[in-house]
Amino acid sequence: MRRKLAQVTNVRNLLAAYDSLKERDPGVPGMGLLYGFTGAGKSTAIDWLIVQRRGVCVRAFATWTPYAMLAEIMQELGASPMGRSAAMARYIADELRRTDRPLFVDEADYLLHDTRMLETLRDLHDASDVPVMLIGMEGLDRKLAHRQQLCRRISQWVEFRPASPEDARILASTVCEVAVADDLLERLHTQAKGSIGLMVVGLSRVEAVARANRLIGIGLEQWGNEPFFLARGSS
Repeated sequence: MRRKLAQVTNVRNLLAAYDSLKERDPGVPGMGLLYGFTGAGKSTAIDWLIVQRRGVCVRAFATWTPYAMLAEIMQELGASPMGRSAAMARYIADELRRTDRPLFVDEADYLLHDTRMLETLRDLHDASDVPVMLIGMEGLDRKLAHRQQLCRRISQWVEFRPASPEDARILASTVCEVAVADDLLERLHTQAKGSIGLMVVGLSRVEAVARANRLIGIGLEQWGNEPFFLARGSS
């Protein structure tokens, strides 16, 4: 399997949204929102984007407080946490602005239990003027809808939806080092219900079977009724 990012629809939408945040006109807010179901490929796409754009990324936890969040961002910036939240917020905003690095917060659903964390991120966005992107689960957009002070700063939002059959072909052509026939790929896409994560697992198994049988391409005839992944059926 090749370690490459497949330019499926969700990924293209994410990159376009980030570029819009980065190149936005003066006065346009620079916060973004990425949400979708587990297995949609959010983590892979965000990891790639963070590396490409030198982003600062932290993962929220249920136990977070505003101080804990700021301390985590400080550490990602290579600095030691300070004793006061206000001092850390100033340092982070100045450093993000100076280095022009975007900020990503994964598992952002956990921020909803404390409005102060959302307000702190809003302050960091306003003070630094760099893109700030929240990443969370399906439905996060609805949970944020009533927080108007934050929502009006979100100018780009992307929902990672189930992959289409065309996306499945793009994925297979990008990551597989053997040819996967249309009939086999169609079955995999159907059983995965559009989950990029499950399709990657299935494609890795397909490629392993092809290599074990010294095949340069594989279809349903060669695959038979083997399972692609656990607990999703066997044919």
